[in-house]
Amino acid sequence: MTDAAAPRQPLTADRKAELMHRLRRAEGQVRGLQKLLEDGADCTKIAQQLLATRHALDSTYVRLNLSLAEQELARPEGDGPDAQAISEALERLQDKLGRSR
Repeated sequence: MTDAAAPRQPLTADRKAELMHRLRRAEGQVRGLQKLLEDGADCTKIAQQLLATRHALDSTYVRLNLSLAEQELARPEGDGPDAQAISEALERLQDKLGRSR
């Protein structure tokens, strides 16, 4: 029995681009928050922008964890589910995670 973790695959180009897009969106929202604070905006506007920023980061976190789960399930350690079954299971998981907020 070995405790060493198997090396992980890097993110696919599509997944990396999707995560970068989401992080850039969150970055823009943080800049918007800074501007609202600097301009002395109403607390309600600041709270709304903060909520949007939090949602963007939460969504990115979920997507990243889906990638990790996908990598774990796709390891060539014997007869596991096929790629289509994995993809469908991850889509169901993503739908459930999205509804839990």
